[in-house]
Amino acid sequence: GVKRLTLIGWSWGTTTTATFAAVQPAKVGRLVLFAPVWLGVQPPPFQGAYRTSTKEAARAFAVRGIPPARIDEISPSVNFDKWWAATLATDAEGARRSPPAVRAPNGALDDFARLWAANKPPYDPANIRAPTLLIVGDWDQVTPPAMAQGLYERLANAPERRLVLLSEGTHFLVIEKHRLRLLREVQNFLEEG
Repeated sequence: GVKRLTLIGWSWGTTTTATFAAVQPAKVGRLVLFAPVWLGVQPPPFQGAYRTSTKEAARAFAVRGIPPARIDEISPSVNFDKWWAATLATDAEGARRSPPAVRAPNGALDDFARLWAANKPPYDPANIRAPTLLIVGDWDQVTPPAMAQGLYERLANAPERRLVLLSEGTHFLVIEKHRLRLLREVQNFLEEG
C-alpha cells in the first residue's frame, strides 16, 4: 500500500538507489545518497567472483584519509570492532578462514571498470524527480567530494537538491566520531518532507 518510498544508499548502495529513483521516479518520495558513487571512480585491480578482506585490511581501508596522528580520535577502535563483528557475522564461510575474512562480490568492481571508468553510468541523474540529499565526508578518498559535486550538477529535475560536506569524515563516517552529524543531516532532510 505504500505509494512512494524513501531510499537511503551508502557507497555502492547509492548506485542501486539512484538507479531505481531514475527508472521509477514516481515511486520515490525522497532520496539520500551518502558517499555517492559518480564518474571518476578508479576501480582497484580484481580477479574472480569475490575479494576478501581481513580485519587489519578493512581497518586500513576504513581510516584512509584520516591524518595518522588522529586515527584513534576520529575512528575509535571500539566502533570499528563492533562494525567488523557485525559484518563478519554475515559471512559464515569467511569467518571460518584463518585469519577470518569478509568476502565481497566483485560485480560492483566489474561495473566500475566497464561502465563508470568509461563514463557510462547506469542511470541519468536528470531522471530523478525526488528531493535528493547528497552527503559526503571531506576526507573521503573512496568517493571524494568532487564526485558528489559532479552528481549534484546533473540532478537538474530534482525539485530540491542538497549537497552537504561534513568535516573530518571519511567513507566510513557511519562508525566515526562525527557520525551523529551525518545522522542529524539525514534526519532533518527526511523530516522536512
